[in-house]
Amino acid sequence: MKHTSLLSLLTLTAASAMAQSAAPAPALTTSGNLAFTSDYVFRGITQNGGKTAVQGGFDVAHTSGLSAGVWASNVNWTGTTLEVDAYAAYGFNFTKDIAGSVGYIGYIYEGNSSLNTSELNVSASAYGLTAKISYATTNYFGIVGSGTKYYELNYAYDVAAVKGLSLALHYGITDGKSAASNDKDYSIALSYPVAGFTGTLAFSNGSGSFAGTYEGITAVTLKKTF
Repeated sequence: MKHTSLLSLLTLTAASAMAQSAAPAPALTTSGNLAFTSDYVFRGITQNGGKTAVQGGFDVAHTSGLSAGVWASNVNWTGTTLEVDAYAAYGFNFTKDIAGSVGYIGYIYEGNSSLNTSELNVSASAYGLTAKISYATTNYFGIVGSGTKYYELNYAYDVAAVKGLSLALHYGITDGKSAASNDKDYSIALSYPVAGFTGTLAFSNGSGSFAGTYEGITAVTLKKTF
C-alpha cells in the first residue's frame, strides 16, 4: 500500500512538474541593473569630468514588443549632479533575422532644467549590426536646438575563442543646424564576466564642439543585471 501511494505521489508530482514547465511564459517581464563606472561617457563626451559614477535602472517589457524603463546616473554638468532618463519603445521583426524599433527618450537633469531634452528614435538590427537615428524634439542639452539628429552604427560580436568575451564597436555623427554641432565619435569595448558582474573596458574618442570632452577616454565598468 505504501509502495502504491508513493508511486502515485511520484506520478502526480511528475505530472505537475510537466504541467508547470509547459506553462506559457509571462506576458510581462521586469529587470533591473546596477553599474559602477570610472567615467560616464555618452556619445564620446564625458558626463562627469572623468570621475566615477554609480548608475542604475529598471525596465518593463511586454511580449507585444512594447517596453519602458527609467535609468539614472550621477553627472558633473553645470548646475546639476543627477541625470534621469525615461524611455519607451516598440520593437518588431521584419524577418527572422531583421528587427526594428521605434522609441522615445527624455533626459532630465535635476536642478538645471535648461539641460533637459528629449529624442525620438528609430533603429534596425541584423546579424549583430544596428543602425539608429535619433531626432531631438527639444533643445539639445541647452546648446543645440531641436531638430538635431544623431546617426549611429553599433556592432556586437561574441568572441567564440574565449567563452563570455564580447566585442562592441560604435560610430556616431551629430548632425546639427550649425557647423559647431557637427560632432563625431567612436568607441571600442570588450566585456567579460567578472565575479557575477559584466566587466567592460571601453575606449572612446571623437571631435566636435564640446571642447575638452573628447580626449581619448578609457573607462572601466562593472554592471549587474537582475
